[in-house]
Amino acid sequence: MQTLAPTFSVVPDLKRNEVFFTASGLWDAQVLADFSRELLARAKPFYSAGIKMRVLGDLTGFVTQTREIAEGIRLVVNESARLGVVRTAIVSDSKLAEMQYKRINDGINLEVFANRAEALAWLRSA
Repeated sequence: MQTLAPTFSVVPDLKRNEVFFTASGLWDAQVLADFSRELLARAKPFYSAGIKMRVLGDLTGFVTQTREIAEGIRLVVNESARLGVVRTAIVSDSKLAEMQYKRINDGINLEVFANRAEALAWLRSA
């Protein structure tokens, strides 16, 4: 059963120039702000040195968000691209969340997958 409790984690892989994040539940403005701060802090070794990075996001359990939160996510993704994210692979178990994520992130190098293995293969193929 899916829970609406908001959660996230952010883990950098300094050897592969990758950042992995998980996000689930229904977010509010405070959770989005906390996630944004954590993402910036964890990605700082890359962008402060001008290193391009790839991102793998696991949105398993991430539900369709409110318009305000979706707009906030779009701003975070745009800022991430400005700071050096060149490719993003997303794992999602919800077609609605997938459609929302694609819509708000139109114009970036992003693909959505049903499983982590396919997402990683694509992320590392270029």
